[in-house]
Amino acid sequence: MKLPAAALVLSSALLLPSLAHADDAALVDTLKAFTRCDASFFSSLNTYRDAWKAYAPLKQDKDFAWIAVPDRASRNGNSVPVSAPPIAGLKLVSYADEVTDLGELGLYYYWSFIVQGGIDDVAQHLTPLLEQPALLHKGDGEYTRSELKVGDHWQAIKPQPGKAPGTRHVERVLIVEPEGKQGTQSRVSCSVQGGVDAALLALLRPDIAPVDYPRTVVEPSINDVEVPAGVLQHLDAPLLQPKFKTLTYTYRAKKGDGSPDSPTSVTLSADGGLLNKNEVYNSTFHVERQTKADLIQLKSKMNGIGDGRVLQTREVELNLPTSWTPGQTLSARLRMANMPEKPNDRPVQTTMTCKIGERFPAKQVFASLTGDAIKLECDQGDYQTSRAFIEDLGVALTLESTSSQTHYVNEFTALDVVR
Repeated sequence: MKLPAAALVLSSALLLPSLAHADDAALVDTLKAFTRCDASFFSSLNTYRDAWKAYAPLKQDKDFAWIAVPDRASRNGNSVPVSAPPIAGLKLVSYADEVTDLGELGLYYYWSFIVQGGIDDVAQHLTPLLEQPALLHKGDGEYTRSELKVGDHWQAIKPQPGKAPGTRHVERVLIVEPEGKQGTQSRVSCSVQGGVDAALLALLRPDIAPVDYPRTVVEPSINDVEVPAGVLQHLDAPLLQPKFKTLTYTYRAKKGDGSPDSPTSVTLSADGGLLNKNEVYNSTFHVERQTKADLIQLKSKMNGIGDGRVLQTREVELNLPTSWTPGQTLSARLRMANMPEKPNDRPVQTTMTCKIGERFPAKQVFASLTGDAIKLECDQGDYQTSRAFIEDLGVALTLESTSSQTHYVNEFTALDVVR
């Protein structure tokens, strides 16, 4: 039976509110998924792509869709307008998709909405969409929810504004912050940052093509990097030969106000005429070095911070006295480079000059030490040290260190020698 035209008009009018309500629910569901800062946002965009494509440019692949920007790596091409009606009280203005490589500070992947309103108003409307609203903390001019990747799960942590995760850790952050200086707009961002790898992007960001994943760099061991033979030839110095197999000691660095730092444990192992050194500062950070008498560094690697590369001495000019005569000097000029090299790397050059002082009993450094110690006052640019060369061991121990920012006095609390 054919319906009258009036009936068709009435039928369409009755359907319009329900369709609008369905679209509203779809948009809200997608914004809820966005606040999780994971792949569910892109899955929701795909589920409700018929609703979203009226308001933003979409692309789709398999089970995911995303709001497409011209070029996420370009400051001028990493955002597009969004024309959706207010969603849960939030008026979206635009969407941004950004990626930044900050080297040792880590990789940063952001996906964000610019929203009308100041941060307090935006956070108030955003909070009901969060699965755990209490994890969104108000800070000094922003609202932040921070998570740290621990194994295969995310652990909520206290927000750490201004502290970069580096390349050894990965954080996931939801942040509400001001956009522009007028206070009329806010940026609501998800980010994954730090040591982000291809496997993590595949889980969180299905909108990023594998060709754009970061390259996996195998972190070298300090033993993988050889000291050039030409450098070793300049280090045949009887005055600096080690006279032990292993030396282990612990010290506390007292600050200028007298307060002690946490203890540092050091192990030195003789390797021919060189010393392999391991400085353990805490459970997550230690430094490996190879040195001559713990005066001249040949290579080093920081473990726990930085990018995990090995700093290798490429050239050395060494001027040594034939004996420990007060008033004479010991000097070394080093030219160093990080391994493996990166395209924009520049060599590091440093010069150390030590003035030889008087002898004194080594037991003044630590009670079990025997023989003499020779005082060395060393200058290395902004870094000055007072050291004791322990003659019976053939190694220098640092007593004090001073820079433009700090002053420390080292107190040795334990020392053990295997000869």
